[in-house]
Amino acid sequence: MQKHKRFMKIAIDLAKKGLGSVYPNPPVGCVIVKDGKIAGKGWHEAFGSNHAEVNALLQAGGKAKGADLYVTLEPCNSYGKRPPCTKAIIEAGIKKVYFAASDPNVSGAVETLKNHGVCAEGGLLKKEARPLLKNYLRHLKEKPKVSVKAAMTLDGKIASKTYDSKWITSKQSRDFVHKLRTRYDAVLVGTNTALKDNPGLTSYGKGKNPVRAAIDFGGKLNENLKLLDGSVPTIILCDKKRAQRRSLKNVLFVPIDMSAAKKDFSVIIKKLNDLSLKSILIEGGGEIISSALFSKCVDDIYLFAAPKIIGGKNAISVVGGTGVEKISEAVKVKNMKVRKIGGDFLITAKIKK
Repeated sequence: MQKHKRFMKIAIDLAKKGLGSVYPNPPVGCVIVKDGKIAGKGWHEAFGSNHAEVNALLQAGGKAKGADLYVTLEPCNSYGKRPPCTKAIIEAGIKKVYFAASDPNVSGAVETLKNHGVCAEGGLLKKEARPLLKNYLRHLKEKPKVSVKAAMTLDGKIASKTYDSKWITSKQSRDFVHKLRTRYDAVLVGTNTALKDNPGLTSYGKGKNPVRAAIDFGGKLNENLKLLDGSVPTIILCDKKRAQRRSLKNVLFVPIDMSAAKKDFSVIIKKLNDLSLKSILIEGGGEIISSALFSKCVDDIYLFAAPKIIGGKNAISVVGGTGVEKISEAVKVKNMKVRKIGGDFLITAKIKK
């Protein structure tokens, strides 16, 4: 038992290397041992990258066959950002798996391993591993929080008829938004915003960067966009009927049912939630904001109103879509507050459910 604890302690130390770079995923470390000697080591290095088990298996290579694997968290058993680690463990020929803590988000991992001749045992140094997982375990209990942020003119436009939108608001307001992004797991935009504005969607040095997410209707997003530059973990939600396998650094292409998503925006929120993204800031455009609001997915709003008027029926409105037929059907807000930022006004409010 003492030797097992020694190897798990090494795995726990490896997991610590991922702190600060894998959130909202948990930091995980893994050690592979063959004939009493370490054959491979790995840890989860960044959100969306290989899990600790896969990195350790890659380092071990052929030595993994018949070896023992020590990992700080129960191996995943389903397809998400990556294929299941149970599959990689089985294919590598691992003999036995020791894990420290069980994962409430995992189902059937132990059974899957045992059904393929791999012994699995949990609870080894569980107490020592749990402090690394406390944020992740708390995160799993939370419901997704969805906010909408938009910058508009006094007449409710977010862009001119030529889609020009730089800049509607002041530098002070834009700095506020950069800081606001640090409070969210992901920032989400639609296809037109990604193409027309070509946003970076980072915190611009104001703190941690959120995961960038974009909806790609029709496979229009190309590799020249800032969103696909690989500088920040990015998720592209694409139509499962026409999804193309592309491999770009730090970019994960996630197929979804676009037909269903167009009718009910909660399909998109659920998919992001399944990827452990629990707080989402929607930054446009008007069609996406409309879909989210009228699908009753939004919890609160941040609307910046700049002292400008664009005019024109073809200018882009802050909320698109078909709208409601009766005032009684309008989305209603509560706890509305107004504050001045630079030359603009920031309106915040909660959505009445």
